[in-house]
Amino acid sequence: MCRTDARTAINVGFAQATALVMGAFLRRVALNALNQESTYRRSLAQKSKRAAMDNNYMMAVLKAFCQA
Repeated sequence: MCRTDARTAINVGFAQATALVMGAFLRRVALNALNQESTYRRSLAQKSKRAAMDNNYMMAVLKAFCQA
């Protein structure tokens, strides 16, 4: 393995770790947004499915999150 290959492998590993951390962060933000939305009193799974299918409900979730 030459020197540039080792650096590339390190950078790829760092990028993958960063992507995992950002994915976890975005997942927590989404769960917090769903928890703060109170017009549709259902489980988080049901709120998540509804937000995925209904753009108006997604906007309500985002508005509730931004106001808090």
